Amino acid sequence: MFTIQTPSKDLGRIHLMQSNIVKNAALALVTALSLLLPSNALAQFGALNKLTGGGTKADAPISLDSFGQSSADAAGQVLAARLTFLDAQAKLMTALGLKTDAVVKASEALRAKEGAATSTGEKVAALKDSEKATAGANKEFDEALTKSDALSAESKVKFAEGTGKFIEGVLLEKAQIETITKLVSQGKAIASSASIMEKVKVANMVKPVTDLSLMVPGDVKEGTSTLGKIMKFAKSQNITNIPNSEKATSSLGEL
Repeated sequence: MFTIQTPSKDLGRIHLMQSNIVKNAALALVTALSLLLPSNALAQFGALNKLTGGGTKADAPISLDSFGQSSADAAGQVLAARLTFLDAQAKLMTALGLKTDAVVKASEALRAKEGAATSTGEKVAALKDSEKATAGANKEFDEALTKSDALSAESKVKFAEGTGKFIEGVLLEKAQIETITKLVSQGKAIASSASIMEKVKVANMVKPVTDLSLMVPGDVKEGTSTLGKIMKFAKSQNITNIPNSEKATSSLGEL
């Protein structure tokens, strides 16, 4: 005896098949995006929360467009902080009698990416390039802090100005950590709920944020360490009236 399936049963099976397809597509998307989040990113996320005292609160849902705008804004602020660092370094190196060619060129190249039309990915790439371009100058500057003779009165003024700018850069970049932490969480949420058709777009938008989350904690740590050396040198040279010094102590502690 044959059983004739009713239309309602057929419809139920179709719905079940569609549900499985969606689940498999979502799993594939999450797996693909996990490749963009290297294992050491988890450690960096922990560092971000430690630096800000943040927790793991769930963030409110955010649209893909809003995520893209917030990411671009955060990258722009980190870029502004890096420019402040470079301006400060140029002043400090001039005060110490060092050449500033590499720092000036890196600053000019970075400013070209400061425009609002530049994508988040391009800004992050420019930040990475500036790090490479100034590696030699950074080493030379660190060495000069331990070897320089007594500065002239004029050089002391320049050094104080440069130190104030450097403090400004550290505080500006540190202020982005909480935002970047939230963006990482939001990016993961968007990735988990994105449709298969949005897969590539989401991946391209999430990766620059991942890069920032890996970059910024190290930048702040290194900047704070360098600032400590700068302040120690300033003290040895009897350099006073340093701009933003009270803000540095309030936010970073004794240096």
